[in-house]
Amino acid sequence: MDDGEQVPVSAQDLLTSFFATAPVAAHPAIRARVPRVRAHLLTYLDTEAEDCLTNDELTLLHAERQLQPRDAVLRVVGAEALLVALPGFCHPAWLLPALADAHAQLRVVAALRDRLAEEPLGTDAVCLLRDVDAAVRRAQAVLDGSPAA
Repeated sequence: MDDGEQVPVSAQDLLTSFFATAPVAAHPAIRARVPRVRAHLLTYLDTEAEDCLTNDELTLLHAERQLQPRDAVLRVVGAEALLVALPGFCHPAWLLPALADAHAQLRVVAALRDRLAEEPLGTDAVCLLRDVDAAVRRAQAVLDGSPAA
């Protein structure tokens, strides 16, 4: 690693910072729902994010799971892998069952997407950001009962 190169921030550190400082997490309409959304996101990442990882990340993940299985994905990936995983978290199968919780989930995803856009990302970052935006819109349409869903 070059002297001028920074160590990438882990997804765990990014999420900790996001939930501690993001205005959406303190918004009165969803503040009480944020712990459910956060727990649900962590479950999603632990069980589904593996499908979004590169071979190198998978190797690290398997080694990390030998030491501590819970939240292993968060410790080995950074902003880009987290961004890649977010559209799946908006899939109807992963929306929280209570309508208000699901709406809060989508607001958190949109805010997290904006936060991740501030991180150094790869060359396909614009496409990844658009994928998250599209997933949020599709999920919102499902929640709203739109025929376009």
